[in-house]
Amino acid sequence: MALGSNGLVIRRVKKIKKGGHHSGAWKIALADFALAMMALFLVLWILSVASPEELASIEGYFQDPTGASTAGFSANPIDLGGSPAKSPEKKLDLQQPEAGSVDVPTRDTQMGNGPDSAESNSLNNMVQEELSKMNVLLSQQQNMRIEITPLGVRITLLDDPNKPMFERGSARMMPDIENTLLTMAPIFNKITNPIVITGHTDSSKFSGSGGLDNWDLSAMRANAARHILEEGGVEDKRIAQVIGLSDTIPYNRFETDSAENRRISITLLTDDAYKKLLDQNRRNYGNPVQQSDLNITPETVF
Repeated sequence: MALGSNGLVIRRVKKIKKGGHHSGAWKIALADFALAMMALFLVLWILSVASPEELASIEGYFQDPTGASTAGFSANPIDLGGSPAKSPEKKLDLQQPEAGSVDVPTRDTQMGNGPDSAESNSLNNMVQEELSKMNVLLSQQQNMRIEITPLGVRITLLDDPNKPMFERGSARMMPDIENTLLTMAPIFNKITNPIVITGHTDSSKFSGSGGLDNWDLSAMRANAARHILEEGGVEDKRIAQVIGLSDTIPYNRFETDSAENRRISITLLTDDAYKKLLDQNRRNYGNPVQQSDLNITPETVF
């Protein structure tokens, strides 16, 4: 057939196949990676803002979720009450509520108790103002910490290996810390709140003459601080309590033998905290009810 005729022309087109459909698995992997990064930064943020007590509670939970933890034998990272965990050793806590109960804050505790209470903040401002006026000596104290606590304002003097507060293994104060306390005494005279003094040691075991140990050492150092404050003019009746706590409450709980765990804490109590302290001491250490006043029979006891 001629080329110019009206015959049928068939055109064949070669089709080139393109790549197949890509799956969305990479999206799932990217989402998992983003979620993991978000969880990581969330954990880092929590560690940066959590208090030492909260960190100890979380650490105890992950070390033993169902047993005794170092933060109070709690079965939860943050104990909300009502779910006490089993403890291998029995401990008597006179302030612990009954199992299954929740401590509901009263009107008094809501208004005046806590680190953010108006009285605690006012005390802190007064202390800071008075310290700023006497900055000649106290400004050189790099190891002084002023903190607001549920009891009031706490001034902590931390030990320094290069400039210790006490002679090693002794309650004899070095001249620098003695002058610091004498300088602080007039400040405490301007603030009439009751005072609690606590002494602390590190975890290094101390064994002195006469069988003295860390308990004796912490108590003697706290009492030595009381003597210096009274020498500076603080009245004896202002002292509400003097306690030696040995190494039971480290300031640096990750390095229990650290020098900063050797410290003296002076707490200016709020009115509410002082009343609670007196009430607790009366109930725990005061004159018990006379046996003749109680109707006790073998049947009621056994």
